[in-house]
Amino acid sequence: MRIFLSYFVDMKAFIFILFISLFYSKLQAQIQVISDPRIEKKVIAKNNRQMPGYRVQICFDSDKDLVDQIRSEFVKLYPKIDTYLRFEAPNFNLMVGDFRTQKEAEELVDQIRGRFPLGIIHKEQINLPRID
Repeated sequence: MRIFLSYFVDMKAFIFILFISLFYSKLQAQIQVISDPRIEKKVIAKNNRQMPGYRVQICFDSDKDLVDQIRSEFVKLYPKIDTYLRFEAPNFNLMVGDFRTQKEAEELVDQIRGRFPLGIIHKEQINLPRID
């Protein structure tokens, strides 16, 4: 009787292992997240870190070396103001600043008028302004 029970238990374990190995590859788990769409908008906005504002265009030319030279001159004079170089065929546009209001942008245009005569204010998406 003992031999029969031992054989029966071994056979039961064998069948269980065989069953798991045959059907394990077909088991799949699915997770569906149900959330408020406002949460996704907040996450995107937090990661984006942009807002509507103003930038000042101080130069545009098809010669990138000239634009880079003007950029380095501006950075020497105003190291805390960010600069952005954008290519719009056939010209390279040098934009500076991240201003929340048009008045702030106009103040910069007044400061740089002698050195950088082209001071065009553009309304666009800006990065969050520096705190320092």
